[in-house]
Amino acid sequence: MGIDAHARYAGEMMLSARNSNGDVLAMNVDKDDGPFCCPACRDEVILKKGEKKSPHFAHRPETVCEYSHSGESEEHRRAKVAIYQSLLTTPGVTKLQLERFLGEVRPDVSFEFNGHYVAIEVQVSTLSTENIARRTVAYAQKNIAVLWTPPWNKEMIFQRYAPKSWERYLHTLYFGKIYYWDHDIKLQPVTFGPYMLGPSRFAPEKRSERFVTTSWLAPVSIIDLTSVWRREWNTFPKAKLWIQPWQGEIGANK
Repeated sequence: MGIDAHARYAGEMMLSARNSNGDVLAMNVDKDDGPFCCPACRDEVILKKGEKKSPHFAHRPETVCEYSHSGESEEHRRAKVAIYQSLLTTPGVTKLQLERFLGEVRPDVSFEFNGHYVAIEVQVSTLSTENIARRTVAYAQKNIAVLWTPPWNKEMIFQRYAPKSWERYLHTLYFGKIYYWDHDIKLQPVTFGPYMLGPSRFAPEKRSERFVTTSWLAPVSIIDLTSVWRREWNTFPKAKLWIQPWQGEIGANK
């Protein structure tokens, strides 16, 4: 992937960088441990620690880098740190890392569990379905199972919900289910069903194109999941997903 395709500029925030000892986390170092560099572009990055934002690294002004967390929210950073810190104390989890640089992709959290390589992508901002598909393909090519998990949305307390286009995409990608991140390594699986409008004096009952009816399933842990191959279908690429094991019988292709 060239810089022209996915270039970003200063103002990026990263939770990890490299120094003379290797990969380090912003939360675990201070300025005396520098200098620090970006693992993607190798340019120097600055350690920033304040009261309002999580500790992070940022590129210098006018730096161009092919990898970016540009526009990443504090909610996103706090979610992936919470997942990482919880996995640190989870038996059986090895090779755990925040923001591991894997070329064209850099998962928020990645680890090995029971012989499976896993990437966690916390989905907060609006991301095109094309980008989700592109990254999902990249993980599959590396034999890594990916879990796309949006943080729990308080609007879910109402059964009538208007999902974003990427939520609908993930719902189909994961065989009719989305794994919303709740806390630590706990996930809340949700299914979307039809939401019916009417009937009224002037029109019969019909299915809403905007709204869905949400159903909450039993909560699960990230380590309750396993890797499953999904066949290419329609606009959905062949994918290796981190998902509940019973769903592997649907569309699996090993």
